[in-house]
Amino acid sequence: MPRRSFTAALTLPFAVAVTLSGCSAVSSVTHPTAATSTTAAAGTAAAAGTASAAANADLFTAPAIDQALQALAKKVGASPMKVLQIAVYPDYVSVEAADPAKPTEVNKFTYRDGGVEDPQPVKLTTTGSDDPGAVLKANLFDSSEVKPEVLAKVIAGAAAESKIEGAKTGEAVIKRNLPFSSTIQILVNVDGTRADKQVRATLDGKVTEVS
Repeated sequence: MPRRSFTAALTLPFAVAVTLSGCSAVSSVTHPTAATSTTAAAGTAAAAGTASAAANADLFTAPAIDQALQALAKKVGASPMKVLQIAVYPDYVSVEAADPAKPTEVNKFTYRDGGVEDPQPVKLTTTGSDDPGAVLKANLFDSSEVKPEVLAKVIAGAAAESKIEGAKTGEAVIKRNLPFSSTIQILVNVDGTRADKQVRATLDGKVTEVS
């Protein structure tokens, strides 16, 4: 099976700040599975999926996030990792990390079910005449800047912070707040019955905006 690639658009709006766009498309990954031939087999697969989801229900906790990031760093071959973003879902954690041996190349690594899947290449594009290497470097940050205990606390409090009916936390993404600033932000998406919200926080856990 050919390796699936992802695209992240990098732009350089002014001298020192850069922006990474297209993150939703990059993080929206599906993993198709083979169809079963009988109803019994389908039921077994569904039960296995439910069990897997239950086993990963604690990925929003500090120990689980820490374990996932350590496993990902080992697979990437760098600690700390140089990343474009970190995404934490209830059942998996992913990073878009620069290759230590080829710093201008970025791959997506996903931790799921206690292991790290094979990396998938990320396509990087820039606008205008911006130097791709400089733009990429400005977007990257050290994974060690993200503290699992702080991230878990922000995730745990996001539903209450959203103040929406039927609030349920979907995922958390950590990336630079470009093109507005180079600050690294925690963005937690919360789904509700009648509205959705995004809770934004600093790396020290302070909520700065709910929109």
